[in-house]
Amino acid sequence: MAEVLSASVGSRQQNHERDVQLIQRLLNRRSGLTGIRLAINGKFDHTLEMAIIRFQREQMRLNFADGIIRPNDNTFWQLSEFTPVRMLAGALGGILLVPVSGKTDLVDEDYQRMASELFCEVPTLKAVHQVESAPGLYDTMGRPPILFERHIFSNLTFHQFDGKYPSISNPVPGGYHFPEEDQYRRLQQAFALNRDAALKAASWGGFQILGKNHAAAGYGTVTQFVQAMCRSVEEQCDAFVSYVKSDSTLWGALREKNWHDVAEHYNGKYFWKAKPSYDKRLVDAYAANRE
Repeated sequence: MAEVLSASVGSRQQNHERDVQLIQRLLNRRSGLTGIRLAINGKFDHTLEMAIIRFQREQMRLNFADGIIRPNDNTFWQLSEFTPVRMLAGALGGILLVPVSGKTDLVDEDYQRMASELFCEVPTLKAVHQVESAPGLYDTMGRPPILFERHIFSNLTFHQFDGKYPSISNPVPGGYHFPEEDQYRRLQQAFALNRDAALKAASWGGFQILGKNHAAAGYGTVTQFVQAMCRSVEEQCDAFVSYVKSDSTLWGALREKNWHDVAEHYNGKYFWKAKPSYDKRLVDAYAANRE
């Protein structure tokens, strides 16, 4: 359904409560660009005005940003534009991935903020990111990297698809195909069978958090979690911090640089079977980032 703005929002404008709520919601989609997260309270204030101005400056490149959004003007059109540029569709169903806003990779300030919140060293966090998601936080199509876990999908769907679809539903881990496009193709096939289970069975983003751990990452539903992973670097960082804080064992292992426990937490008890093993990769990545 199309978004409709009934009257202008901005300084000395009508600022109807529902209109303000709409603008707050739309701007939160672009929080990675503006750097501002808004309460959806229907109240126009200085923070909302600054978010509008930043959107006009950063997204629209306006020389004069007036901080006002009018029905059917260019600011509202660009803000409400929500083209599903990365929708996987067809006979097997579709997944709508929201567009990324702002930067597409971590910068030093992101690492410093996470390190401060987790009482960890920056090289520790860089090592986890580099080992878990070497290509970055987004692929060439602007999607967060994923790894689809067929055994998790099988467990979540009580093995009902194992016989007919063993490549995407199988009690035995494995069957990985690492090119990003193939991962999304497998996810799409699983999505057509069971939407929530498919999203929960994939690990998402630069820190490869499983969808089934959405609550630990700070999101009430797996859909909200996936949208956040798609939307911005900042939300990927926030999810990782929340996820780590939810597990005292993982948090302690990161602080103490206990790479064995970090690897086991992230990659399961058979992490050592990889060549080189995940803990060895973490050790090497940490050392490289300290140089």
